[in-house]
Formats: sequence, C-alpha cells, structure tokens
Amino acid sequence: MLSTVTTIAGLISLVATLVFVGIQTRAVSRQVHIANNLNGTNGLDLCLNNVREIYFKMLEYPGMREHFYEDVPCPADRVERERVLLIAEALADVIETGLVATRRIPETESFEDWRDYSRFIRDHSPAIRDLLGEHPLWWPELRTLD
Repeated sequence: MLSTVTTIAGLISLVATLVFVGIQTRAVSRQVHIANNLNGTNGLDLCLNNVREIYFKMLEYPGMREHFYEDVPCPADRVERERVLLIAEALADVIETGLVATRRIPETESFEDWRDYSRFIRDHSPAIRDLLGEHPLWWPELRTLD
C-alpha cells in the first residue's frame, strides 16, 4: 500500500513538474519573440535614422535629390560629381544594412517595404547603379535585389 501511494505521489509530482516546465517554456518563447521584435525594430530604426541624416545632407545641396529619385545622372562637374557619389555610397550602405536586417530579423515585418524602397532607389539612381557596377561585392543584397 505504501509503495502504491508513493508511486501515485511521484506520478502526480512528475505531471505537475511537466506542466510547470510547459508553462515556463511558453513564457520563454514569448519573451524570445518580443526580444526579436524589439531587435528588428531597433535595427530598422537605426537605418531609418541614417536615411534621415542623408536627406538632411541632400537638403544642404539643392538639386541633389533628383540624382536618387528622378533618374538624373551624375553631374559632370568634378565637385558636384564627388558630392553625389559620396551620398550615393552612404545611401547604398544604409540600404544594404536595412536589407540585411529585415531579411535576418523577420519580426521587423518591414522586409517588403524596405525591399520596395531599396529597389526604387536603385532603379531611379544612375549614381547608385554605377557604384553597384563598379563594386559588385560591396553591396551584394542591393545589387542582387529582384
């Protein structure tokens, strides 16, 4: 009789432990999901802040935006050309970082949006396309974007 009671008590204890482990596992899973979402949001937020910085730099030089949004080629003037190319490199860096972040951290839920923006910039900026052609290994995600 004592062994039966001990066995039943042990089984009840085992079931209680398994239920508790299940509850803990579920809570940890939720915490991991929240942490991944936060990391993805922080990564994309950093990219968006960097894009804003580039926009502010464009504001300092009227006419700069057209080289990235309106298919206007790099200017022939040496100083203007350097300015456009430097901004193009910075923008390509930010776009590449955003593409990697949104692909690796799907919790951002922004991969399609960021990919659409990246494709638009690439397709409407001769300066970006020229850089991608000259340095195909520097921005692989942006270069191979479909």
